[in-house]
Amino acid sequence: MKMVTRMRIRFIINPSSGREKSRDTMIAVSKFLLEDGHEISARYTSKKDDAILFATEAVKDEVDRIVVIGGDGTVNEVVAGIVSQDSKIPLTIIPCGTTNDFAKYMKLCKSNYETYESIVGDNFKDIDVGICNNKYFINVGAVGILSDVAHNTPKSLKSVFGRSAYVLKALSEINPENLKPMNMTIESEEFSEELMAYLFLISNTQSIGGFDKMAPLASVSDGKLDCIIVKEMPIVDLISCFMKIRDGKHINHDGVVYFQSSDVKLYCDQEVELDVDGEYFGDLPAHFSVCKEAIRITL
Repeated sequence: MKMVTRMRIRFIINPSSGREKSRDTMIAVSKFLLEDGHEISARYTSKKDDAILFATEAVKDEVDRIVVIGGDGTVNEVVAGIVSQDSKIPLTIIPCGTTNDFAKYMKLCKSNYETYESIVGDNFKDIDVGICNNKYFINVGAVGILSDVAHNTPKSLKSVFGRSAYVLKALSEINPENLKPMNMTIESEEFSEELMAYLFLISNTQSIGGFDKMAPLASVSDGKLDCIIVKEMPIVDLISCFMKIRDGKHINHDGVVYFQSSDVKLYCDQEVELDVDGEYFGDLPAHFSVCKEAIRITL
């Protein structure tokens, strides 16, 4: 008979992410865990920063595993709570959001039974966590046009066209009225320049906004963040550049700057909003850095 080490497992759930899917997943995975003799408890978020508080509480309660059910924003908060406590409690991610960029890049989209095995198993990976203005993030920071494509794409469009819906939505937003370049200043050891740009992205993974190869050279364990700058250019060239994103060839475009760095400062001479992991994160300026291998993910 297999001997099972009884574990205390804390679920942190965003009930508005995936709705029925998140509920059904919680029930199915919990059934496997309870049958195996594990102790489970759950916290449900209702407002911003709840997941940070719940993750911090879980660390202080010395649980053996933390499981988050939600989208990129919820994952971001749970990671922030764990890292803020200098904890290496293994985290299992059950993606139930709109894009789930981080989970898709890490291949964490699994069946209920595979998720159960991931929770109780010992296959882990320590990954880098980004820092923006002293706040932690797991996937991406974005400034400029198209930075909110992922969470503003209508569900009806996604249900018909699948992930191609993001391309359609993004292309619909490329028009002269939206094309307002920003006078940006980027400072880093690898690249420093003042320039006119439409978009700035800084990513921990390759997947951004539903596009699998937006930052095609990115790695979650290299101690670097990948930066993409789309400079001001004619709309015809911009569309041509954008159509290359799905293959990751946009980084070779003359109007695109691509570099990797562990410390980047970003300024703008106008009021510009910053989107981090799909959520509003304040306005520029911003200082980005890396906390290497700061979180332990179950695979």
